[in-house]
Amino acid sequence: MRFNFTFELENEELAMDYRRKIISYLKQALEKSDENFYKEMYGNGMIASKEFTMAVYFVPETQMRKESILVKSKRMIVNFSTADSYIGIKIYNAMCGQKYKWHKLSCGNQLRLININQEKERIVTQKKALFNTLSPIVIRDHNRETGKDWFYTFEDDNSANILKRNLENELEGKFSRDVSYDVKQLKIEFLRMRKIIVKNYELKIPCSLGIFSLEGEQYLLQYLYQRGIGSKRGLCFGYLELL
Repeated sequence: MRFNFTFELENEELAMDYRRKIISYLKQALEKSDENFYKEMYGNGMIASKEFTMAVYFVPETQMRKESILVKSKRMIVNFSTADSYIGIKIYNAMCGQKYKWHKLSCGNQLRLININQEKERIVTQKKALFNTLSPIVIRDHNRETGKDWFYTFEDDNSANILKRNLENELEGKFSRDVSYDVKQLKIEFLRMRKIIVKNYELKIPCSLGIFSLEGEQYLLQYLYQRGIGSKRGLCFGYLELL
């Protein structure tokens, strides 16, 4: 399921770390709409991988500053996608309940939801597909023993293998079959990519943006198109557009 949520800003200035504001808005909407589902997703400081992805689009024109963004149109669109219809319906219902209600942000700004559109999903019909990233891909290597994270981009030789290893862990038990072999056979080819640095909470994370291809089982490509790819998808990363 894919939705486009259009927001209006009270004024033009938006903090550079806008992703955390979007997550705060979403969490408040869910808590007010369905407390049990909110606890299921975010209860007890839950930080488990989310089965959805988001991307933020600022309606032109915009001007980048050191610590903020000027959105001269005072409009932004949050694109949401999930492979899980249960999650999609819960998110949709929560957002409907917040329509036209102002939500306070930093920089003395506010936003409100003014339109909801359900986007028609496309179907991956072959075993190779071309994708464009609408939000950056985070490639994270997490050391469970030390608790430390290392971040990679498409420029690093081992980045595709790290993506696949993480994906194998994420998909354990998600399907009625063992998908580990299919994930191992997945081919990731970075084509026209660029590296960017994204501020997320207190971190500055190196990420990858651009066009790449996936070659593998059709169901796996379809799932990644719907759910997104990489780490921190629930924080507005890893959203894919099928080309």
